[in-house]
Amino acid sequence: MAQNDSVSRYEVNQKVRMVFARHDADLSMIDYSFMGSTVYLYGDLVRPDRDYSVKEIEAIVRDISAIPQVRDIQFDLNNWIVLSAEGSLQINKTRKTTLARAAGQPTASGDATVVIDNPENLRDVLDDIELNLKKDDKARESEPE
Repeated sequence: MAQNDSVSRYEVNQKVRMVFARHDADLSMIDYSFMGSTVYLYGDLVRPDRDYSVKEIEAIVRDISAIPQVRDIQFDLNNWIVLSAEGSLQINKTRKTTLARAAGQPTASGDATVVIDNPENLRDVLDDIELNLKKDDKARESEPE
């Protein structure tokens, strides 16, 4: 890799970081890398105080696309599905997960950590699942078609 290529890569990564900072993204939750002419995004795109809207995600994508060296963006986000087809974006939020953080840290959506406060016997859990399935079956049977 030539010296100019590595400087350019680092400059683009710095510009991507500035875009995320301008949009108040939690930089500890998202990773990004510029290679060739493509920015790769992975992790969770979240902010400390609230969820992003689809319009805000579109603005972030526009800002990254406006960086002169960027020709493409590849998305592998845990909490957003972003598809680019024929010049248009399709953006959908994935299922929200619960975040468990150390005491005193703010929470944000996107972390898949699950905290179990009260452990239960596996047999009890399986019995509850079976009971709920039976209730669902009965409810479906009683619904008029």
